Amino acid sequence: MTTSTPINLHNFDDLEQQSQHLAQVVGQILQTQISNSGSASLAVSGGSTPKKLFELLSKIDLEWQNVAITLVDDRWLANDQADSNQQLVEKNLLQNHASHATFIPLYQEGYSAFEATTKVNSLFDNIKQPFDVVLLGMGNDGHTASLFPCSDQINEGLSTSATYLATQPTTAPYQRMSLSAQAIEAAGHLFLQLKGADKQATLNKALNGDKHLEMPIRRFLTNNITVLWCP
Repeated sequence: MTTSTPINLHNFDDLEQQSQHLAQVVGQILQTQISNSGSASLAVSGGSTPKKLFELLSKIDLEWQNVAITLVDDRWLANDQADSNQQLVEKNLLQNHASHATFIPLYQEGYSAFEATTKVNSLFDNIKQPFDVVLLGMGNDGHTASLFPCSDQINEGLSTSATYLATQPTTAPYQRMSLSAQAIEAAGHLFLQLKGADKQATLNKALNGDKHLEMPIRRFLTNNITVLWCP
């Protein structure tokens, strides 16, 4: 892979190998942070790719009672809806040893995402920030979190100092709540987990351009991110 931007890129044979490696690395980071400061914070993304990672991570024996877990972003849906990232995390990560972690959901019943922004941000007043670990995914349009190039909120997402903002993509359903670019890039450890030839092609395209509004993932493709890819 030839790119114009230096990143820490690791290739794996398959999703199992990739997930085992990432689970071990993240588990070590969390335990180190707990040992050093008494607590750790983790923000995760949804989708099918991290499911195996979540399952493996949930079985790591560490002091989960000192870990706060939240979402990089979520569709504005109750957790009984299939497209809810909260549901995905509850079923796959908040199990086994990790069931002892503190989980902070983003969805607030009775409010639109835009009405709930202040309330959501206030939930993190006493949570360790910047987040110790942020796990990103990427869409083939170059979006990450819910920072969509098509949304009217993309400039806000790339510039606001708030931790979370509401977004409304035009090429995907549902209002969203998303980490801001500043909150993502401030993470102690930032990872991008990718699977498939299509994501490899999207990554190549992103690395060979510099317009963040066109492909928001470009904002984070620096030597501060670890990218993990498998077929």
